[in-house]
Amino acid sequence: MEVEILVIGNEILIGKTQDTNSNWLAKRIAKYGHRLKRITAIEDDIEIISTTLQTILERKPNIIITTGGLGPTFDDMTLAGVAKSLNRELELNQHAYKSIEKAYEHAYKRGILKLEGMTKEREKMSYLPQGSIPLPNIRGTAPGVKLTEGDAIIFILPGVPSEMKAIFQNVVKPILKEKRGKFVEKGLFFMGIGESQIAPYVTKTENKYPQLWIKTHPRIGLSLEVELSITGFNLENGEELAEKALDEMKEVIVSLNGKIRERK
Repeated sequence: MEVEILVIGNEILIGKTQDTNSNWLAKRIAKYGHRLKRITAIEDDIEIISTTLQTILERKPNIIITTGGLGPTFDDMTLAGVAKSLNRELELNQHAYKSIEKAYEHAYKRGILKLEGMTKEREKMSYLPQGSIPLPNIRGTAPGVKLTEGDAIIFILPGVPSEMKAIFQNVVKPILKEKRGKFVEKGLFFMGIGESQIAPYVTKTENKYPQLWIKTHPRIGLSLEVELSITGFNLENGEELAEKALDEMKEVIVSLNGKIRERK
């Protein structure tokens, strides 16, 4: 399946908060053999959320995952932006309301919060786009959301990493596993030659194996250590192709007097 991630939050764009969510998600999406096509980061703005989601839907991914913007404050606009994009009304979802109410009640009784009961701001999180299925948030208060638009499944997840991860593991991961594809990854580290020196050989190998992604990543200095990675998605003979390409790159590295260290 093809997947896109939409990261929503002013704090990401001004550098106050580092987006670790998309990196965490990308690793797991690839692990189950699905292809992440884009990661897009935008600000908390209803119009921008709406138009960006419309653009993503036009590319027809199978799954869209959004993170951020589900909280009780005025600048948490994800649900309103998604509703506008899909031309759906926001409506009070009773299941979401009850789960939020229960979470705040539990926090109040434990002495975590001093304000008891549902406020306008807390209730705001229970207004979901029509057709939404609320997803339990065992690490926080704002529920995640699952909905469909055409052939696309949209998962709207919190931006707090612990909350996002919990909902992903419970809801999204089983779907990725059920529709699992094949992901092949091979690689090594080499020293003694720089990335620019091996670049023409990488290009030649890429042309020979167009089904594979062959990339180099300098890790320390200009030539102290470079990582070579070879990846492929859903190829019948992917393991064999990747192994052949890797063996050919090993020969090149040795011929250039480089030193190879296998990647663990």
